[in-house]
Amino acid sequence: MARDFYKPAILLMWLSLPTAAWNYWRVWDQLPAEMAVHFNGRGQANGFAARAGAVETGLAIMLLILVVFTAVSLILHQAKPVASWTALAVAYVVLGFCWFGNYSIVEFNLKASPAHSELVGTISPALSDSFDRTIS
Repeated sequence: MARDFYKPAILLMWLSLPTAAWNYWRVWDQLPAEMAVHFNGRGQANGFAARAGAVETGLAIMLLILVVFTAVSLILHQAKPVASWTALAVAYVVLGFCWFGNYSIVEFNLKASPAHSELVGTISPALSDSFDRTIS
C-alpha cells in the first residue's frame, strides 16, 4: 500500500504562517514604532510602516500565498498528479522567500541604528541662510 504524502506536504506548508507570526511576537516590545519594510538595492531602508501595519501586511501576504498555492496544488493533484509535485516545490520556494522576507524585516529593525542624515547639523543646507530665497 503506497502512502500519499502530498496532502501532508501541503499541510506542512501552513506551519510557515504561525512561525512568522511568532517571530514578530517574540520581539514585539523591541521593535520600533516605525519599521523599515522596503529596501533599495543596497539594503538601505526606503519605505516605512507602523509596527502593527508591517506585521499585518507581512502576514496577510503570506496568508494569501498559502491560500492560492494550497488551492492550486490540490486542483493540480487531482488533474495532473505528476505536475502537482513541481507546483508544490514552487510553492515552497515562494513561501520560503516570503517567510525569509518577514524574518529579515524583523532582524533589520532590531539591529538598525537610529536614522540620521549627513545634511542635519550646523552646516545643513536646510538650516543655512547662505542662499538667496527671493524670487527674481
